[in-house]
Amino acid sequence: MSSDTQITITYNHLPQLAAKAPQIVSAIVRKTAHDLKADAQNSMEGPKHGRIYRSSKTGKPHRASAPGEAPAVDIGNLKNSIFVEIESPTTAIVAVGAKYGITLEYGSRKIAPRPYMRPAAEKARRAFIEALRNLEGKLR
Repeated sequence: MSSDTQITITYNHLPQLAAKAPQIVSAIVRKTAHDLKADAQNSMEGPKHGRIYRSSKTGKPHRASAPGEAPAVDIGNLKNSIFVEIESPTTAIVAVGAKYGITLEYGSRKIAPRPYMRPAAEKARRAFIEALRNLEGKLR
């Protein structure tokens, strides 16, 4: 070969990458939603620092959460009411079925907030953004 000869080989992988992208993004959306649910539920476990009282449901002593802590589990109604609904490949909803869930999350005139969804959502948001940033590597 002479020094004037140049060989260029080009591979166009764009069609294959474009075909894989929706499946990978859908998996990221599903994982993020289920991780958010699990983090919200897990935040309710573990030691709490609120007052101790006798549970009206179980009759056993129960330590409540302190203001600013995620709610403490008594019988598990709130924790078990959190669910994931996949609306489309790119849309998932994580919701709370217990009617008092929003009162605990944001507080009221009578109770200080016990956030459990917002901290889990913030953690999930960071992981979601990082997963999207790493999308290129998953498409190869």
